[in-house]
Amino acid sequence: MHMKSRHRSCFCCMKLKQIKPKWQFAQIDGGFPEDALARHNEHRKNHGCPDLKLDSDLSNECAEYAKTLAGKGKLESTKLDGYTENLCMTIKKPLECIESWYIEKNLYDYNAPRLSSETEHFTAMIWKASKTLGIGLFTKDENHYVVARYKPKGNVKSDFKENVPMATGNADHSTSFCLAVLILVAIFIERN
Repeated sequence: MHMKSRHRSCFCCMKLKQIKPKWQFAQIDGGFPEDALARHNEHRKNHGCPDLKLDSDLSNECAEYAKTLAGKGKLESTKLDGYTENLCMTIKKPLECIESWYIEKNLYDYNAPRLSSETEHFTAMIWKASKTLGIGLFTKDENHYVVARYKPKGNVKSDFKENVPMATGNADHSTSFCLAVLILVAIFIERN
């Protein structure tokens, strides 16, 4: 709701205009879910995987859970059956979360396909058998919390070879490799 004041020089009105909310709820029609879906499908296409469809109910659940995570100030998986979940907190643009998950492809061993904590976000978003995506965003104190859920559930131990195909020639491997190196350096610095 936008309020207009008749007294443009009112000190209180000027102060109110300067106040920015410390949190913001990204509604489903705010564009983020659609943009995130497009990014997911672009990456899936590079691997010969079919497009995901956006599930608005699941996206609303994701947005609510992102709000819960923001309240806790940390990422914590729901560990519920029925879907695979990717979580991210960033001060950058929220869509960067999708790129950070995808960059894990450079660490994935296609010769020994399996679940790994280093690549589980990538394998979840590429998982060929997944058909729908729910994704939500909540912003608090300049931190963006992103929750993505994929159905049917991916990252199933015995099914990696069929569901995580190598990228075709369309993917930009040199850029991805450089980004992967930067991420690994950042992780190394953070741990030491």
